[in-house]
Amino acid sequence: MKVEPQKEHEWLQKLVGEWTYESECPTEPGKSPEKFAGSETVRSLGGLWILCEGRGEMPGGEMAAMLMTLGYDP
Repeated sequence: MKVEPQKEHEWLQKLVGEWTYESECPTEPGKSPEKFAGSETVRSLGGLWILCEGRGEMPGGEMAAMLMTLGYDP
């Protein structure tokens, strides 16, 4: 069965691209917040799904990897 992309699938395509982020996390009262950064690559899978692959720092300085799929089921 061939599925045609819906308007919701088209909206997901806005997320496709290369992204970077910088953020900060509050710590103990009176201390400066921790800062961390990372990047994410988002690509389309057949126009119906997107695949997000990210890598970056977590609060505390450890590295993290992330893999996520997003889609829409009409």
